[in-house]
Amino acid sequence: MLTLPERWAPNCAREPRMPFLGLPGRSLEFRDPVVLAEQLATLLPVRSCDPAGSAAASFCCHMGGLQLGPLEIVALWGSGVQGELEGAELASLVIPYRGEGHFRIGRRSLRNVTGQSFLLVPPGPWRTSNDYLGGVTIRMDPAWIQTVGRTMAGPRVRPERWLGVARTPLVLPLGEPNPIELFVRLYRVLGFLHGVVQRHGVVPEPLRLDDLLTRQIVELLAAGLLAEAAAPQPAEPDSALDALIDWMHAHCHEPISLTELEQRSHYSRRHLQYAFKARFGCGPMQYLRRQRLWLARRRLERGDPHSTVSGIALACGYLSLASFRRDFQNRFGIPPSALLARQRRPVA
Repeated sequence: MLTLPERWAPNCAREPRMPFLGLPGRSLEFRDPVVLAEQLATLLPVRSCDPAGSAAASFCCHMGGLQLGPLEIVALWGSGVQGELEGAELASLVIPYRGEGHFRIGRRSLRNVTGQSFLLVPPGPWRTSNDYLGGVTIRMDPAWIQTVGRTMAGPRVRPERWLGVARTPLVLPLGEPNPIELFVRLYRVLGFLHGVVQRHGVVPEPLRLDDLLTRQIVELLAAGLLAEAAAPQPAEPDSALDALIDWMHAHCHEPISLTELEQRSHYSRRHLQYAFKARFGCGPMQYLRRQRLWLARRRLERGDPHSTVSGIALACGYLSLASFRRDFQNRFGIPPSALLARQRRPVA
């Protein structure tokens, strides 16, 4: 069983510390279950939503969320509810943070237990009942998950093998083929996203964290298909990698995801890693970061009076100014602030 670290788990029933709760402008508190139902109805085709058991007398629920590219993230914490959806268009990955949830999907009854499982609820009608709320739900289009999965796998897995991914009810238990690392990684990504929004107010687009989260979900939902695609692939001509590198150089100022690099190269995720490691000694995203450091240097050398080191760092995919300064100085032997000041110094 996975025990949530203190920094992720609430330390008491009245103090939610889950991701996406307490963010300014993104969090709500409800004392009336009817108002909660109305708010949920703006996101989901809710048919009913009522307090569970004796929760009505002291009902309280915290709700927060985030739109992350094609993914919708909703966090709920508080009194238990029982509800029914008429027919959701999106699939939902339910990640529990306390207790257990009970779901009815068609004729199947499913349990989702904190520290033991995640639950994939496909599009369509379903019912749920919880003694109390405490979890994050990621809503997603199955077609998008399948597209990213096929791209990660490369051409070795036939496209029709992906048609059922994210479209059938699935309890994802901790254990084979889902090692604890996948669970821990997903909790960490959600906590990291919360921290990014807390510090910056938004998720900086150059980071493409929507792609990072999507790929974590694919690894959970399609571990078998990705393993099937992991066998060594025939060598591709160098021209394919050369074309991808030229494109990266031309577009490094734009948001670029690892999935997009795989799509453009027609390499699987493993093959792309091997190709970059063999030529450059690093992975494709590390290589992209190197090119963005050169982009940052060019922008600093222009000496634009409106430019700042922190603004250039963020535009080049760095959340931490300290990390940007360290990487820049290691690469070019000069602090970025010193280069900017030198370029702005008037010529005698």
